[in-house]
Amino acid sequence: MAVHDATWQQANQRHLTAALAGVRQALERHSQPDGPPAEQPGHSAAELAKAMAAPPALDLLVANFGLSPFERDLLLLCAGVELEASFAALCAAAHGDPQRAYPSFSLALAALPNPHWSALTPQAPLRRWRLIDVGAGASLTLSPLRIDERVLHYLAGVPQLDERLATIAVPMPPAHELVPSQRMLAEQILAAWSRVARGAAAPIIQLCGDDPAGKRAIAAAVCAALGLKLSRLPAEALPGSPAEIETLTRLWERESALGGSALLLDCDELDGGEGTRASAASRLIERIGSPMLVTSRERRAGLDRAIITFDVQKPSTDEQRGIWQQALGALAPQLNGQVDQLVAQFNLGAQSIRSAGSSALGRAADPSSPNIGLLVWDACRQQARTRLDDLAQRIESAASWDDL
Repeated sequence: MAVHDATWQQANQRHLTAALAGVRQALERHSQPDGPPAEQPGHSAAELAKAMAAPPALDLLVANFGLSPFERDLLLLCAGVELEASFAALCAAAHGDPQRAYPSFSLALAALPNPHWSALTPQAPLRRWRLIDVGAGASLTLSPLRIDERVLHYLAGVPQLDERLATIAVPMPPAHELVPSQRMLAEQILAAWSRVARGAAAPIIQLCGDDPAGKRAIAAAVCAALGLKLSRLPAEALPGSPAEIETLTRLWERESALGGSALLLDCDELDGGEGTRASAASRLIERIGSPMLVTSRERRAGLDRAIITFDVQKPSTDEQRGIWQQALGALAPQLNGQVDQLVAQFNLGAQSIRSAGSSALGRAADPSSPNIGLLVWDACRQQARTRLDDLAQRIESAASWDDL
């Protein structure tokens, strides 16, 4: 669905307006049973949906979360209060109390067609997926209801990541072109996910090895091929308590259903001694049902669910040589064979090679200068030192040679 397409957004707005009109009519009939017949909209929501090139947001949400007609109308009742001024007044009139200008389960059960009590339970879609929030009240049925902000934006056709997720999950940029060995792994992952039966949860994919950028590039390429938006969640940002992990799981699974998203759980920098974060990561992996990839330096063990693991190596010697040629462009021949020395001395990933090449070219006052080779060599040392700093703490000595 092209949610950014202006034509679709206009059609989606017309469909939502027509769907809200149906719920408003039900409220009017309930609050004024002897009133005049409600004005009928020009076209029904069903007719407008059939005329759309892509399904409206409301129909997608109903299908993705398995909402019944009553649950659909209850959600629209909550959305109507946010989108149309008349809904609040109608709620107050239906409650018989001007202070209760909000939806409630009791109002929905009384005013909407095809009511069923099971829609109120915590495990039913509306509450399980946090589509609506139940406020404080004297009882469950009398408590005020409010549509979740992320869901409201979705219905309006405006894509926006839930702000509770946006603080910890970062959208991944498109990956550079993969080298052949990485492309082969990406194809294997695609094949593993493509074999999943319709409606079944995709297996967790674990990418292991000491090339974090390469693993992220493979994950990004796989998700791009599947039309999924990929976001990266560092394991260090995970909450510690099981209840918070459960909330995070539900929110992300909802986001995956709403936005066609996949999650990359980055455990590359997770210290094995951090028991709380390691336990939180394991719990998230075991609980989540939406597409997920996990990156780590070593294979994670002790998990209760099946995981497909792929070992990601740095690009081969020939692949690194090719990346250097691309990174340095026309200047590569001026290095007089030093590229082979760079490959032999520094075992760098694709991103590190590109960064080193850009750094050297950016520092060169004259790219044709013979010093370009020294600048490239120094840039490689800086890239290699970055990984060393992850493994050990550098100590700056205060002693001089004379002191020794």
